[in-house]
Amino acid sequence: MIRTARLVTRPARYLAGLVLPHQCVLCRRFADSTGLCGKCWGGLSPIAAPICSHCGLPLGHTLAEPICAACWMDPPPLAMIRGCLHYNDVSRKLILAFKHGDGLQLTPFLTSLMARDFVMMTGDENSLVVPVPLHRQRYSRRRYNQSAKLARRLCHITGRGSLATDILVRHRATASQGGLSRRQRHRNLSKAFSIDNAAGRRLAGRPVVLVDDVMTTGATLFAAAKCLSAAGSGPVSALVVARVARPREP
Repeated sequence: MIRTARLVTRPARYLAGLVLPHQCVLCRRFADSTGLCGKCWGGLSPIAAPICSHCGLPLGHTLAEPICAACWMDPPPLAMIRGCLHYNDVSRKLILAFKHGDGLQLTPFLTSLMARDFVMMTGDENSLVVPVPLHRQRYSRRRYNQSAKLARRLCHITGRGSLATDILVRHRATASQGGLSRRQRHRNLSKAFSIDNAAGRRLAGRPVVLVDDVMTTGATLFAAAKCLSAAGSGPVSALVVARVARPREP
């Protein structure tokens, strides 16, 4: 019965897409196709080469060894970090609509931005794809984990990586990161994650790609990576939709 209903609604959605005008997911103006209108699309700021091969932040110019000064002096606890967009006013609205506005219709659009980096980062066929988890209290309020939605679709559309939503657990409810200083954010996430004992056996030296929506100071991703590494994983990398280009806290 459910399968029949899906078969009926798919053609209906396709025909509606041909007949009805598309709306920009942010400003609701007319758009040539699903996603963003030209004005909102122009407001996005993609992270473009040359970038640091380690942290993924833009470099001022091409270097023989593309590693930024911060990573030379104090490498982050991640083998690689990649972000698709700079976190500006437009990408912020996009992330907030996806994260807090029941904007799951944005999942295909956001994962299309992430797919190329995801394929590169999951070159090892043993790679585990781990979405950053929510604490159960926050999950009950939001009703979905936006990072898990991104990770699941990335695995599906690329055929890469093994999705592992049960390995990393956010066992401690933390205060909202909004309004906290960089040092407070790192302290807030201290010991917030743990590894599920049964599911954690799958780590066993395998490379991990953490997936999240946005990276600001890196406190969340750093804490998650340290937890995975301590449990015996292989190299841990991180992929996000948007990120804030700020120097890391010493």
